[in-house]
Amino acid sequence: MVAAHASHSSSSGEWIACLDKRPLERSSEDVDIIFTRLKEVKAFEKFHPNLLQQICLCGYYENLEKGITLFRQGDIGTNWYAVLTGSLDVKVSDTSNHQDAVTICTLGIGTAFGESILDNTPRHATIVTREHSELLRIEQKDFKALWEIPKLDQVTFPHGTSASRRH
Repeated sequence: MVAAHASHSSSSGEWIACLDKRPLERSSEDVDIIFTRLKEVKAFEKFHPNLLQQICLCGYYENLEKGITLFRQGDIGTNWYAVLTGSLDVKVSDTSNHQDAVTICTLGIGTAFGESILDNTPRHATIVTREHSELLRIEQKDFKALWEIPKLDQVTFPHGTSASRRH
């Protein structure tokens, strides 16, 4: 995966600079700035404030060029993502040959994907950036920890995925 971290658009501004820091290097002010911005992102609008605060502490910023494959159908997931800017194509193939994959939909700003990391099931599709895109990425270990936070059972993820706890 190729990521470009050189420049941030003026609309992204200060909050992206804060999110682009390694989680352990973020100050409480950085977390507050990220929190204020993420509250406005559709993927997070129904999240409890405590959960959103934890996301601000563990999320990573991804700045991807057009044509980057995030993961392939059949891969075991390692990350969950939310689209901050741009769009990504969801491609599915009936064979193991990824060359014949067909785009079945496009994920836009405010959508989230990658919930299969909760149960280590293979990815059901290949995800490719359709244009320059900025994503929030949460690693599997952190996402699973977030899943256990009280109040998460009140959250509904985009695309109708419920946050009812799995045992």
